[in-house]
This record gives sequence, C-alpha cells and structure tokens, in this order.
Amino acid sequence: MKSIEFNTTQDDNTESIMPSWPRTSAGGFSDQILKPEYQNRKLRFPMGTTWLRIVPALVTSAHSWMMGLHVQEYTGGRFVHPKSLIRNGKSVFDHAYSWMKQHRPEALYSKENRPGARLLTDPHTLCWVLVEEDGKTVARLLYASGYDGRRGGTPGLGYQIWKAAREVDEHGKVVANAIDPNGGLKVCVEKTQTPGAKYPSYSLRVGRVAAPIGPIIESMSAEERDALCPLENVVQQLTEEEQWKCLEAYMAKETVDEIRNATMANA
Repeated sequence: MKSIEFNTTQDDNTESIMPSWPRTSAGGFSDQILKPEYQNRKLRFPMGTTWLRIVPALVTSAHSWMMGLHVQEYTGGRFVHPKSLIRNGKSVFDHAYSWMKQHRPEALYSKENRPGARLLTDPHTLCWVLVEEDGKTVARLLYASGYDGRRGGTPGLGYQIWKAAREVDEHGKVVANAIDPNGGLKVCVEKTQTPGAKYPSYSLRVGRVAAPIGPIIESMSAEERDALCPLENVVQQLTEEEQWKCLEAYMAKETVDEIRNATMANA
C-alpha cells in the first residue's frame, strides 16, 4: 500500500496559506490546466449538496493543501501561467501585454474598452479532496476561482473554501480547521441554479463532526490512493512555443508575429 504522509507543521496563520496574486468561452475550448492523465480527476459538482474532505498538504509537496494558480484565459482556452510554478516566471502573454501597452494601448482591455485584448491572469485555486461517488470514496481535484471579491461581486468558490477551511474567531484563533489530518472537518458545497440564471451559484458550510482522513484513505481502492500526489505534479506546463500558439488563437497572427519578432530582438 502506498504510504501517504501529511505536512502538519505549517503555520496556523491563515494569511500565510492563501497565495498572493496580482490583482488584475465556448465551443472548442482548450482547457490545459491539468495534465491529460489528471483531466478525469477534476471534480464536477452535481446540482445539490456534495460533502468533501480536504486532503492536507503532502510532505513531499512544495505547496500547502491549496495551490494558488495564475491562470491565463483567452478566447480559445486557458493555461497555467509559468509564475504559478516558477518565481518571476514569464509568459508570452506578458510580452504581448508589454508590447501592446507601448504600441497599441487603446487595444488593451479596460473598463472603458471591454472588447479589448485581455492579457492579464486570473486567480484560481487547486486542491485535492475526497468525495463519495456511486458509494465509493474517490480522489478528486477541486479547481475553482480564487477571486476574493474585493472588486465587487461574489468571491470565487476556491477563495470561499480556503476561508471557511481555516475559520478564526475574534481573537484570530482557528475554530473550524477542516484541514487537520485527525480533527479535520468535512465541507459541504451546495450547487444551485435559479431559472433564467446564466451560471450556477455555490454556497458552503463546514461540518461539525471530526472526519479523520486516515480511515477514509484506508477505505479507498489502491488506484484512488495512488492518485494522490503533490499538486505541482498534476499541473500542465506549456512550452513557450505552445504559448505562442495560444496567443495566435486569440490575436491576429500578423500582430503576434510583430510581438514575437520584437521579443526575440530584445532577448
């Protein structure tokens, strides 16, 4: 049986857990967030309630139980920006943004120019959870928005889960720890969609009965246990050439060629 060890020495300060991000469609969409072999591990919430047990950070992981992702979204798809995994990592979309800001600032996205090119990243989160499907406990990857609501609107589900999982009292002490291997609590996510609404909405609450993760993992099949691995191992990393292809799917090839030539000249 695969031995799974969790990191229980992480700082209890919730602010140290949530990653720090800069504040910044349809048919044929290319979702390149997860490696192909982990695509079927992505959790898809059915309508109604889903109880999940968050998997604590693995000792072999460079990240906490939740990994913050900078996600580059464009008309044809989305991918993980290199800075999610490499400090100060650059994407070809960064080169495009710098070039556009200098040469064609009027063509960039803004509140006044919503049809413009949107080249900045969005915050998302990724974590392992254990859920019951067809009477069996399985390992799933919960990928969700990490938007914190500071610009208005509802905070993303990923942010809500992060906040609820480390709920603190008026003195800053953790009162509902949904992550601890032994005393951790399950989290309930309810998915609803009102008639006429374009998107579903999510609400969540933390359980009150401890759900030690050891017995849960022992009840899982070997295949499900073996699926658990460091979060950084499941994220797909595009090559620079692949990123240029993504940019070509979003912008006119002539413009991309100009940007690429300028980038190579300044390298």
